[in-house]
Formats: sequence, structure tokens, C-alpha cells
Amino acid sequence: TSLLQDTYGIPVLHHRGKYDVEGRDYAYANAEPDIQRVLAEHPTIQVAIDLHRDGVGDDVHLVTDIGGKQTAKIMFLNGLCRNSNGDVNDFAQNPNLSDNLAFSLQLQLKAKAYFPELVRHIYLRAYRYNLHFKPRSLLVEVGAQNNTVAEAKNAMEPLADILYAVLSGK
Repeated sequence: TSLLQDTYGIPVLHHRGKYDVEGRDYAYANAEPDIQRVLAEHPTIQVAIDLHRDGVGDDVHLVTDIGGKQTAKIMFLNGLCRNSNGDVNDFAQNPNLSDNLAFSLQLQLKAKAYFPELVRHIYLRAYRYNLHFKPRSLLVEVGAQNNTVAEAKNAMEPLADILYAVLSGK
């Protein structure tokens, strides 16, 4: 938040709701009313980012060195609104699917140009998540459960740089 606001002048509303405390199965459904409320109260919001950490095997450590700092690797994730057979999930459509995919691809390309070792692949999954609210909705996995807080925080500066570069067209 402070990097985007203080360094780049991008206003940020950082919602800190916790929706997976009692389990992850309904986290997105639990979050949806609050997301809708926040977006209704702040109609000028142009980008919605859901920030997570990934869950990986204990033998995997998603870290790289950027500028002499141990930095958690990041991954952009997109929901494709399809089931495991490739059939469209009629109950969970995303009218912003193409725009979301384009946004994550722009970020991935910019990241590869600026910090190629920072980004993992773009992950595509059958679900919608809560990416249907804005044309520039994004789910970002920052490291995983076995990264340190410092490694995750170190990823925020390059992520902010990438976001600014894409949003400003630079």
C-alpha cells in the first residue's frame, strides 16, 4: 500500500478482511459481500488485487535474490470459470475474464522484462475466485507458507514497480 501510494502516487484502499479463518472452502463466498460493498462505496476503484501466499510442498522454497535481498517469488493466478471437464460453470461466470487474463499477461511480460527471476508461471484454474468484479482483477500468490515474512515483504517493491509500469503504460 505505502509503496504504491508514496512512491507512485497510486491511491490504495487496503481491505484487511479475513475470510478463511474457519476454513478455505468458503473464503471467496464469505468475502464477496464485503468486496461488493467496498467497490460500491468506492466506485473509482479500477484494480482489485487479492493477495495470498501459495501452498507448496515443504521441500519447495519459492525465493530468489533481487538487489541482494531474499525475495519471495510471485505468481499471477486466473480463474477460467470452467469445471475440470472444461465445461463452462454457468453459476460462476466472469464477464471480465478476457480483461483479467490480459491484465495478468501484461504484468507477467513486464515482470519478465524487469525481474525475470521474480515471477513463476501464470496459473490458470477452473474457478472464478472473486475476479469477476473488475476488468483488472488479479489474484497474486506471494511466495508460500514456508517463506519468511521478510521474503514476502521484499517482493512488494518489485510487484509495485510492475504494477505501476503496467498501469501507467511505461
